Amino acid sequence: MHKVIKKNNIAFYIVSLLLLTTSCSSSIENRVKAFHKAANGNNADRLLAFYAEDVRFEIVGTPMVIEGKENLRKPIEEQIVLNHKLTFTDIEINGNTATSKVKEQNDMLKAAGIDAIYYEYDQITFEDGLIKQERAKPTPESMEIMGEFRRSFEKWASENKAEEWAKLKAEGITEENADSWLTMTRQWREEMEK
Repeated sequence: MHKVIKKNNIAFYIVSLLLLTTSCSSSIENRVKAFHKAANGNNADRLLAFYAEDVRFEIVGTPMVIEGKENLRKPIEEQIVLNHKLTFTDIEINGNTATSKVKEQNDMLKAAGIDAIYYEYDQITFEDGLIKQERAKPTPESMEIMGEFRRSFEKWASENKAEEWAKLKAEGITEENADSWLTMTRQWREEMEK
């Protein structure tokens, strides 16, 4: 009788651990799906709600590192203004970390003649249900394309549209000036294609 109880206890603990693990994994999976949906929405506050106050966001291989949730607001708002679209594939969840490949498209890329930027991975790590860290690594090809675009565009803009460029650069991309950014990008592209 004693052996039966021990076996039942062991079986109970194993089943409990499996249910707990499955439940946590399912919870993270649901959180990731909701995050991906919000990342393609047009509501900065809804997306920011997924991040911890002290989140660290990094584009691997670039100087772009953002510390803190409120510091993410401006880049998120810029992407919303540019009608960004993120396509997440190959999603893997390991503990409290989700990793996926990403295809990024937006109006600025389109104006520059770039169909999409690709990321080898976007890795998000959750702590207490919020994203504590996000690391995204562009593919080498995308890094090269974006680097070339930025260098060429900034050189052209500073030489040909100095005053307007200085103003836009200082403001960043906003709802009020997005058309100016896109117009200037299209003008740059037309000049480069001549």
